[in-house]
Amino acid sequence: MVRKGQQDTFSAGSIHLRHMGRETHVISEDYSFKTETYYRIVSLEVEGKTTVPSSCETLEAYVVPICLARAEGAGIPVLPWEISDHQVPLPAILYGVHYFADPSEYSVVRDPETAARVVRFITNGGKYPFCYQPIGEETGILPVTAIFGKTAQATDAVGSLCAEIYRVFRLPLVNCIFAQTGDRFALSALTPVRYSSLAREERDILTRVMEEKCHG
Repeated sequence: MVRKGQQDTFSAGSIHLRHMGRETHVISEDYSFKTETYYRIVSLEVEGKTTVPSSCETLEAYVVPICLARAEGAGIPVLPWEISDHQVPLPAILYGVHYFADPSEYSVVRDPETAARVVRFITNGGKYPFCYQPIGEETGILPVTAIFGKTAQATDAVGSLCAEIYRVFRLPLVNCIFAQTGDRFALSALTPVRYSSLAREERDILTRVMEEKCHG
């Protein structure tokens, strides 16, 4: 929250650099391909700087099947997933995987009519495949914002998963979408975060990191 008369450091679309040792950490709302953030990272790499995240890591993080394959390989529990062009077992979480797909625009579908409507939309009328993740009837969706792998109010179990996700993908600011069944959690996707959506505790974490003394 920004007090009256105080300038908001984290304004919409702003990009911040945080130097830690030999690494340049790039803090942004969105690391998607061909965004201003992506090109800033590439520019820094061309200058010979080691960026966190790297341009390769940003390309992997928001493509759901690639993200989950990499997370699973690192030992992070993930939802099972499939690529399809028409078949959807219900209930399920659906993601577009075409060039312009945004993982933030996922849909939880539990009936055939909703599934058919969502599939038409995310495939652009059948032109592209999509990713589906079968879930149980009792499965809930838990979005958690992670700032350098830290969370504001998550349980220890979820907090540990977010820390591990940061170790693997190194996104300073990211939404981790978890599927929760009882006391079990599985990663569904990683998505962008808007500064405006951050709770006060989350903004405090981000501010503290930015104000820490730089090393190198």
